[in-house]
Order: sequence, then structure tokens, then C-alpha cells
Amino acid sequence: MTAPLTKEQREALPGDQFAVPGKRKLPMPDERHTRLAWSQLSRTQGLTAEEKVDARRRIIRRAHELGMDTTDWEKISAMRIDAMALVVPDVQDHPNRMPFSGVLTRVGLPSDNAPHGSKGKRVLLTAEAAEAALDSLALMAVDYTPNFDGHDVRAKIGVITGATVEGSDLRIEGFIYAADFPEEAAEIKANKNALGFSFEAQQILVEDLDADPLVITACVFTGAAILLKDKAAYTTTSLAASAENAPAAIEDFPMTKEELEAVLAAALKPVTERLDKVEASHNELGSKIEAGKELHAKVAPHADTLRACAASMQAAGIGVHATRGHVAILNRMADNMEAEAMGGSLPHIYRDHDYNGGMYAGADAKPAGAATPAESPEVAALKAQIGDLTTKLDGIQAAARDTSPEPQRKTLSPQITALMAKASLAAPGDGEKMPVAKLDEALRASSMTVQQRIQLKTEMDRAGLLA
Repeated sequence: MTAPLTKEQREALPGDQFAVPGKRKLPMPDERHTRLAWSQLSRTQGLTAEEKVDARRRIIRRAHELGMDTTDWEKISAMRIDAMALVVPDVQDHPNRMPFSGVLTRVGLPSDNAPHGSKGKRVLLTAEAAEAALDSLALMAVDYTPNFDGHDVRAKIGVITGATVEGSDLRIEGFIYAADFPEEAAEIKANKNALGFSFEAQQILVEDLDADPLVITACVFTGAAILLKDKAAYTTTSLAASAENAPAAIEDFPMTKEELEAVLAAALKPVTERLDKVEASHNELGSKIEAGKELHAKVAPHADTLRACAASMQAAGIGVHATRGHVAILNRMADNMEAEAMGGSLPHIYRDHDYNGGMYAGADAKPAGAATPAESPEVAALKAQIGDLTTKLDGIQAAARDTSPEPQRKTLSPQITALMAKASLAAPGDGEKMPVAKLDEALRASSMTVQQRIQLKTEMDRAGLLA
């Protein structure tokens, strides 16, 4: 084993045999010291992110000059866990600390979306850049926006106290100021499964400004934002918030969304089935009534023509026998045609023996002393049926006008429509979309909770109603 360098030997080394020549750190006179410089680089204090990136390149180049195989170095580097952590006293039941942890970003993988400021391009944070910048996360703030949809460096609600690179995950931990921001802390706790992180950085170096994704080779982390996962550059970031210091009113629901939906569906199944039957029966009755109205409208002119003919014959003294005269039969035919139509059948056949004993007779032609014939049972029954159906139809239509709610958009539930009303917002018309800025302004002016604002904005976005 090569002996450690003495002070004199170190001072005698030329600058190009240091990984950081400007500060004469990490000497590389031989294979042992070159390998040692590689392993100690991420833990060397007093180096900027750019110096660490440049040092990494120098160490690899020096190793190749000495004929060393660095293949395993890259593998080990990808598997190694680098960490940054502060010593934070464990204060039990601290009212202003709600611990959190989660994945800040992915390392060595292209982002799912283009982050703000990348000119529409995705990004890829290299493992070397992440490890070199790890220390810069110490004591950086965590910020948010009221709807958890972006960054606001002026709205700082927490602090980062630890960070690690574990494989392809850059994980952070810290705490939210729960007493200073009780409502926000409660919303984060309640919606943690839908939230993630997005990092903030400056002094960013990329390999090629024209590439997509932009490969970040160096950066300095300046903070992180808590936001909805689908708004983050990496949609697979995550957040876990501790319940210890969350407001007491906020509790974990013991079921997932899918489990809760299944339980509710099973509990409501008998009610739903009964409602379906009632609705089907109502629809069937309504269909019959509507069909009867349509047929009656088609038949009524012809029935009126028959009655007009009967009246003309009666005026001329023709066919005026009380029961079998043409006048009586024509009137009975007209009544029967309308009754069949209201019952849903289009009349086609006239059988004279079905109409004996009709109610119509020419008054001027009655035999002397003859009594006025009574209304036949068939006609009376048909008239009663017509009156009953007409009454039911009028009642159904009146009830529908009085009780039917205003039509709602198929894409928005009644609950979301109610939230829009609470924010004094009207749902966009067909083909229209609401600008996000207008929605944000209305939400800020409303009395809605942060959870309600998130719910409303998410549902409108899913429904394609936001511009």
C-alpha cells in the first residue's frame, strides 16, 4: 500500500495532479490517491457544484492516464447513497413542526413534463449533478401556492433538514410550520397522496441548450415547492406528511378512494336498483302517454270530420234513428277512434255491432214519446280512461316543471357545481373554457377552503374546462 503523502510531497505536486487545482484539494499522484479522490469527492467541503463537476472529470481523466479501469466506479456511483442531513433536536409535540418526507426529483431520468423556465423542454438531472448539489438543499425553504399548482418563493411554509440520493430518487425531509400555517398543513396532510415536490435551482449548467431533454450537469438547489403531482415536471414525486403535529380535526381515512367507492356502491345498490325500476316505469308510462298524444293528434281531425258529417246529416233530417241511425253511428265511430288513439292504438277497423246502443240520436227525429237513450257503457269507460290519462299527463308534466333541477353539465358533479356557485362562478358554455387566471382570482376572493379550491380546480381541469 502506498504511504500517505507528507506535507512536503503534497506541496511539491504540480497543479494538474489535484482534482481541484485552484484549491489544491484531492491530490492524484498515483492510482491509490486517484481512487481515494473519487470516493471522497462528494464529501469534500468548501467546493461549489461547478468545482465538483469539474473535479469528477479531472479524476476520470487522471485515472485513464494511469491506465485504470473506471467502469466499476460508475456502477458504484450509481448505487451509492449520498446524504445531507442537519442535526435537528427531537422536540416532542412541538406545535410548529409537522414532519414531512418524500421524493423531490428523479436522478438520471428525463422529466415527464417541461418545468417552468425550460422553454417547453424536459430536463434530466445527472447523478453527478445531484450528488454535487446535495449540500445546497440544507435549510432551503419549502413553498406553495394556494391551489398547489406552481411555485411561489415568497410563500415559505416549511424547511428542508435532510436529503439523500438513493438510486434514482433524490429524497428530502423536513417539517412544515404547522402552527403558523394550520390550514395549509391540514390540506397537505389530507391530500398527501395527490401531492408531490418540484425543485427550485439556480446556477444551472446544461450540456446542450438545443437538446430535449436538457441534461443538467451542475446546479445549486434553492428550495422546493409542494404541488399537485400532475403539475410537477416529474409526476412520480411523492410526499408523506406526519399526523403527529397536524391539526386534530384532520384524520387519515382508512380506505383508498377505490375501496370507498366499492363500499358505497354495495350499500347503495338496493336503492339504485329500486330507483332504476321506478324510473323505467315512469319512462314507460310517459312514453305511452306521449305516444297516445301523437296518435290522438293524428286521429282527431278525422274524428272531427265524422262529427261534422253527422251534424250536417242531422240538420238535413237524414239518418236520425236514435240508436242505429247514421248520425248516432258516425258519432260513436268518432268517439271510438279517439279512445283507441289515446290508448296507444291507431284505429283501422269499424265493426257496427261493437257500437250498438250508442249515445247519439237526432233530437228532432225521435219517435214520439221515445226516451233519450243512455250513454253506452263502452263509451263511458273510454271517456273515463281518456280523462284519467289526460289528468295523469298534466300532473306528471306539472311535477316535472316544479321539481326538475336545472340541467347540469355531464362533466361536473352537483358538488362541484355547488362549489362553483360558492365562488360566484358560472360553468362555461358548450365549447367554452375558463382562463386559469380568472379561476384563481375568483378562488382567492371566495370563502372556500384550500381543499375545496383544489377539488374544484382539479375537477374543472379533468373536464377540459380550463384554458
